Formats: sequence, C-alpha cells, structure tokens
Amino acid sequence: MRLLHVSDLHIGKRLNGVSLLDDQRHILRQILRIAEERQVKALLIAGDIYDKASPSAEAVTVFDAFLTDAVAAGLRVLAIPGNHDSAERIAYAQGLLESQGVCFPPVYAGEVERVVLEDEWGDVAFWLLPFLKPGDVRRYFPDVEIGDDYSAALRAVLGACEVDANARNVALSHQLVTAYGVSPDRADDEIKLGGIDNVDASVYDAFDYVALGHVHRPQRVGRDTVRYSGSPLKYSFSEARYNKSVVLVDLGEKAPGDAVGACVSTELIPLEPLHDVREVRGALGTLLAVSADTGCEGADDTDGRLEQGQTGHVGADGLAACGADDVCEASATDSDSAAVAPDGEAVELRNPLQDYVHITLTDEHPQLDALAKLREVYPNVMSLDYDNLNVLVNRTQTASTSDPDKLDMLELFSMFYEVQVGNELDEVQKTFARKVIAGVEHDVAKGPDGQEGGAK
Repeated sequence: MRLLHVSDLHIGKRLNGVSLLDDQRHILRQILRIAEERQVKALLIAGDIYDKASPSAEAVTVFDAFLTDAVAAGLRVLAIPGNHDSAERIAYAQGLLESQGVCFPPVYAGEVERVVLEDEWGDVAFWLLPFLKPGDVRRYFPDVEIGDDYSAALRAVLGACEVDANARNVALSHQLVTAYGVSPDRADDEIKLGGIDNVDASVYDAFDYVALGHVHRPQRVGRDTVRYSGSPLKYSFSEARYNKSVVLVDLGEKAPGDAVGACVSTELIPLEPLHDVREVRGALGTLLAVSADTGCEGADDTDGRLEQGQTGHVGADGLAACGADDVCEASATDSDSAAVAPDGEAVELRNPLQDYVHITLTDEHPQLDALAKLREVYPNVMSLDYDNLNVLVNRTQTASTSDPDKLDMLELFSMFYEVQVGNELDEVQKTFARKVIAGVEHDVAKGPDGQEGGAK
C-alpha cells in the first residue's frame, strides 16, 4: 500500500500580513499531482489543516476544493486536527465525509479512531490521534498517574488501543516528539521555553509507521519510520533554509516475527513553491543590478556567496548568473508564468524575483529610499535591515562637551548623525544638510498663514 504523508498545511496563513492562499492552492495542486503520478492509495494529513481554530471562509473554500479533487482522484483521505485546529469543527459532518472516503476523528472521548484499509498483503490499521494535552486525557484514565506529563498521557491513550502486532499499524499524531531526550530540529519561531510538552518516541513503539505533524522541518525522530513530513510551504523567514517535501510511504508484507517498521520504506519528494521564502544579502547597488531576463539574484558583495535557497553561480561582475542545471526558470516573468506539461495541463513556473524576501543590506551607510528601490526589482520584499559594523555595532557614542543651546542646527545634526552612523558628515552631506535646514527655517519663519514673521 502506498501512502502520502503531509502535515501543517496552515491554510489561511499570512506572512507579514500577506495572504498565502494562492501559494497554498498551488502547493495543494502539486500534492495531488504527486499522489496521482505515484499511484497513492491514501493521503495522510497529520494536523494543523488550518492556521486558526476559526478559519476564514476563504480558507475553508480552499480546503473544500482540495478534498473534492482528492476524492475525485480516487484517494482515501485520513486527517487529524492539530493544535491550530478546532477538533469540533474538523469533526463536522464526519459521517457524511467518511462515506466519500474522507475520515476525520471525532473529538477525543477516551478512544482512538481506527480505520482499516486493505491491500494484497492484508489489513492496514490507521490510528487517528488528534492533538492531545494531559488535561484532555486524565479523566478517562483515573487510575493512571498522568499529571502534566505529555508522554504519560499519550502512553495511556495508545496503551488502551488493541494493536495487533502481526498486522501493519500506522499512527497519525500531532505532538512534539523527542527521541533519547533530543528535540526535533525546529525553526526559530517554533521553539518555546520549557519543553514540557514533549512526547517520547518510545510511546509509538507498536506502530510500523508514525506520520507526525507539528514541526515544520521534515525529519526522522529516533527511527526512520517515525517521521515529521514538515509543512509544505515556508511559513516564516526562520524556515528559509529548509527544503520542503512530502513523504511517500510504501507498506510491504509484514511476516510473522518481523521487527516493527521492517515492512516500511520511505522517500522524500521535493515540493516547488509558487513563491519561495528567502533571505537576500548584499549592497543595495548589487542587489538592484539584477537581470530581469534571467530572474537570478545578486550575490553578497563582500565574498560573492549566494545565500542558501538561491540558485545560479557568481560571475565576474559579482552577480549571480543562471547555469544549465539551475532552477531559475530563466525568462520567467509575470506575463509568462505558466508553461504546458506534456499532458497539456498548465504548470506554474516560479519567478525568483517574485519570491517573498527578507533583505539585509551591507552598505556602509543607510541608503535613501532603499525599500522603494528594492521593491522595483523584488516586489515582494517583506522586511529590510542592515548588517554593517558602522551602522549597527560600532556606533561612536560621542559625548557632547558643548552647551546644545550654543550650537547651530547644522552642528546639532552633525553630532546626531555621528552618534547614529559612526562617521562624520562629509562636505557633500554637509552642503545638502545646510540646504534642507535653510528650507525648513524659511518655512517656519513664514508661519502657518504663509506671512513673513508669522512664527517665532
């Protein structure tokens, strides 16, 4: 039996206030294409279907269309709610949906939902665990010491399941799972203090494959068959260096005496986003000197390195250039952002200049209208900062020994500039500052009614 494991769709998510619904539609279509091409029987969604417990109407519409297309493609869909979801809302119309091959577990009430599918090797039991806290579990196991221990809570829940060790068993779970006391690799914005919500991987020892959700980076936990699929998209800049994928799972024959998981093989299939999420670094002039024909990004002006996630190589002029094996989608612009696949279906091509980017400028001095200039080349700039020792670290903290009341406006501004930037104004800057100050003083002298001498 062939399965496709995904999680953390976070439909309705916004990045720096920008809606990602188009990106999510694109990646969901890609997931369905993979499922059809690889002849997948069941799609496993391991929680965080939506980004909010009360998703928007648009988010619900996107997921509804995805489920409709999945059923039309002949897929069985098995899904669980995550910590971002409302278990009650996810379970809505579960009876009707199950008749169409889509199964969501009911709100946990002491028993784990079990779904059995069959292939040429026999039955496969799927155990659908919603996101659980110790408080959700304690009342159903009054004789078990659970307290606030997540591992104890999940051990009690799964211990109550009648798992047939001779059959193949798959668990869907949305928890923070650790192995040997080591936490999974998480993005900066996923890390929380304390770590008391972790579940030890040994809790799942009875299951041949464990489809995990909750952590956005794809990885194994303890053994190859306990896996986080990761989110299909990058949902923060702390995920910029993570490649995204889905997990293709093959369940073979399980012979008597086989070790748990011996019948399972996995493959990571990479995903291509509509817009990547990247961090770009360099001097303003270098980053603006981008070839619109190739869509390749400028390199760091100090050492010619490309940030991870960028493609291409660095030419003699310090700019990135496309190579034959690069995935820059050369000449991809807004007007030609689609191509035609061999089967005639339109395929969207990624234009790197349209990516969601965080830009770090390395210029010695702050640049005038830098963000506006960058957006002419990178229209989806999300944030901008500087990484320069003069600007950020070695700011000269000049102590004024003069009485400010005895200094003119230019001298005051010069002191302020030196404290903020770390350098003195040069003659060109002083000339410009004199003109600005003179203009301001002239306007103030006219007063609010425009008459000379109208203001003191």
